Amino acid sequence: MGDDFQCGVLMGANVASEVAEGQMCESTLASNFGQPADEITRQIFDAPPSFRVQHVSDIAGAEVCGALKNVIALGAGFVDGLDLGGNTKAALLRVGLKEMAKFCHLFFEGVRDETFTESCGMADLITTCYGGRNRKCAEAFARQRRHQLKDMNENSQDDCSAIMDNEKTCESQWKTIEEELLNGQKLQGTLTAQEVHIILSSRGLLESFPLINKIYDISFKGQPVESIVEGVVMTPHQASHL
Repeated sequence: MGDDFQCGVLMGANVASEVAEGQMCESTLASNFGQPADEITRQIFDAPPSFRVQHVSDIAGAEVCGALKNVIALGAGFVDGLDLGGNTKAALLRVGLKEMAKFCHLFFEGVRDETFTESCGMADLITTCYGGRNRKCAEAFARQRRHQLKDMNENSQDDCSAIMDNEKTCESQWKTIEEELLNGQKLQGTLTAQEVHIILSSRGLLESFPLINKIYDISFKGQPVESIVEGVVMTPHQASHL
């Protein structure tokens, strides 16, 4: 298509079944077509009062939010699988949003803080962490891992961590959960977590993203699900975006 090809993205808290039912929701159109093209494009999708579309120019920020929120949703599922409450999940969402913003600002130019308070940012993160497929599968993963570890401790004297701490074992478990719970749909959070881990690791930045790193370690390195709280409390206190 060439370097001159322009595109935009439509992202937001848009659970498909609720949109189909005509329930009120919002979405974010991110584009830089110029006027009047941006407004004309927004009006194509805008269908008040059930589907309300706002426009931003921050394409990279909107699109990357849509990917990273699926990783944070895995952490939300781990919280649910531990039967922790709303306070813990709220803390995880707060830290997750900050790490999303930090990642976007670090790797992309022109990202704006305002993007993260649009539907494509905070709203989509909330929806995904309470009702999305990534949260659902991560809760199942957490409960299975806890039961597996309990059974191993009760029935064997062997080192359970050597069995649990295996990336192929984790990947196989995710695949089984995906097949059993999603009826043909695919998990996005696990794939994105792996890709983000490669990027951060190659640049020596894993310690700068303790929550995202912890989510990866639980998902693929066999760390205890209970350690998800560490990813929240290890977040540095220094000033950052948002």
